[in-house]
Amino acid sequence: MKKMLLTSRYCLVAIVTIVLMASCASSRKTSSQHAYMTKQYEELKNTLNDAEVSIIKDSLKVIFPNNVLFSSSSDQVNESAKPTFRHFADVLNRYNKTKILITGHTDNTGAAEYNRDLSERRATGAKQLLNSFEVSNDRMFTWGLSDRDPIASNSTEEGRAKNRRVEFVILYDVKN
Repeated sequence: MKKMLLTSRYCLVAIVTIVLMASCASSRKTSSQHAYMTKQYEELKNTLNDAEVSIIKDSLKVIFPNNVLFSSSSDQVNESAKPTFRHFADVLNRYNKTKILITGHTDNTGAAEYNRDLSERRATGAKQLLNSFEVSNDRMFTWGLSDRDPIASNSTEEGRAKNRRVEFVILYDVKN
C-alpha cells in the first residue's frame, strides 16, 4: 500500500512538472509572438505615414484612407499610392510569419449590390497590388464588407469618406 502511494505521488509530481513545463513553453511562444508582432507594428508605424496603424492584442490593423488608395467609386488603386504600397509590402515580406486579411468597405450611398461588389473589388485590387510586390497570395485573404462596418457616421460627407476604405488585419500564423 505504501509503495502504491509513493508511486502515485511520483506520478502526480511528474504530471504537475509536465504541465508546468508545457505552460512555460506556451507562454514563451506567446511572448515571442507578441514581440514579433510588436516589432512589425513599430516598423509599419514608422514606414506608413498615410495609414492608421494600430495593435490590438497580437494582431495589427492598417487602414489606408480611401482618398489615398482609390478615387471615388473606383476599384483602381491610385498611382500615387503605389510607392507607399511598395514600402508596406517590403515590411510584410520581412515579417512572413503572418497572414493578412484585406477587407474592402464602402459608405451607405448607392445600391447594396453595387457597394458589395465594389468593396470586394477594392479588397482584391489591394491584394493584387501587394502580390505585384511579391507578397505571397497564400498569405492574403479578401473580404468585401460593403457598408456593414462603418467607422464614422454616414450622415456627413466627411463620415462617408472615412467609411470608404480598405483595412488590413495582420495576424500571426501559428503554423509557422
